[in-house]
Amino acid sequence: MTIRSGKKSQRPFLYRSLASYLKEVFGRVLRKVPVDPGFGCPNRDGFFSTKGCAFCNPESFVPLRASSGCDPVSQVENWQKKNKGEPFIIYLQAGSGTYADPAIFGDLVNTLCALPGAVGLFVATRPDCVNARTLKALRPWLYRKLVWLELGLQSANNRTLEALNRGHDAAAFSNARILAGEFGIPVLAHVILGLPGEEAGDMVQTARYLADLEVEGVKIHHLQVIQGTAMERMLTEGHVAPLSWEAYPSLVTAFLEELPSRTVIHRLLSDAPENVLIAPRWPARGKVLQAIREHMVKGGHWQGRFYSEG
Repeated sequence: MTIRSGKKSQRPFLYRSLASYLKEVFGRVLRKVPVDPGFGCPNRDGFFSTKGCAFCNPESFVPLRASSGCDPVSQVENWQKKNKGEPFIIYLQAGSGTYADPAIFGDLVNTLCALPGAVGLFVATRPDCVNARTLKALRPWLYRKLVWLELGLQSANNRTLEALNRGHDAAAFSNARILAGEFGIPVLAHVILGLPGEEAGDMVQTARYLADLEVEGVKIHHLQVIQGTAMERMLTEGHVAPLSWEAYPSLVTAFLEELPSRTVIHRLLSDAPENVLIAPRWPARGKVLQAIREHMVKGGHWQGRFYSEG
């Protein structure tokens, strides 16, 4: 793991975006095709809990092409009909992408990766739904496709995870990340900034935790209160104070400065459907991203500024 010496890294760029990474790999930016594998979630079907995570409404994550209940292959083929000839990355987005019998998961991986035009597979799941058998299903495709394992962490603070009803602690994430590393599978961590009870220092600590684990990628979200979630009730009761978009650039910047410059930043803010979003109501995505970049430029900030190895 990383030993911090206090030395600052050299400044290569503001941050390493997913777009720049895909250009390095493919020479161009590619579309991700969100797919619902139909596996559900153990935090909702009673295996761990029936309540789910406090911030989550599953319907807000189900791709429109999957709303009719069609199978994963049909979901991809529906996308291909509108985007003929375009290479793409399959994204198992809805539910927990590895929450299935390893044999069933393996068959799905093989089928999807064999589809014409599929150049990559991103699998989003919970860290407690990862084991050696599921990772073995991904390993054969590592050198033929761009494969990433996306693990939901949200926060490295166990108190926060308990309050969110995540059903796992930070150690579960660490274990899954280490296991994936043994298989050579890159890991992307999902985190949320602005969770109830957390201050800026807690968010920075999560960034340091991920840096020490040397995760290959991070997807940053700001807390959004969605209809039909426990977070909606917490907002009504005054237990949640949504972030303002003006305050967000400094939080994101502080987070990025703790990460290695090589870490791929897949996302900088959330993007929930308007019809289910309660709060906060921010300006257009592009305006917020521009505010983040301007804050970093004007303040002399960059990803990895406070990170060092050895």
